[in-house]
Amino acid sequence: MELKAKTVSLVIKIIDVAFIVTMAILKWCGLFQNITVGEICIVGGVIASVFGDVSLNTAIDKFTKGKEIE
Repeated sequence: MELKAKTVSLVIKIIDVAFIVTMAILKWCGLFQNITVGEICIVGGVIASVFGDVSLNTAIDKFTKGKEIE
């Protein structure tokens, strides 16, 4: 089975959202008292940004498909 970049990017986005929501819920339940929701979001943003270039490149390819860049 071959994994395409678009598929991997989608899976990472889903995992990233699940991570942020899970960590926020654990924070609100009192399990993480030394972190802030802002810090959780920063970590989630870093995870998303690492794989964000795949989505950006896919979007650019859709708009420039068939056009030659001179």
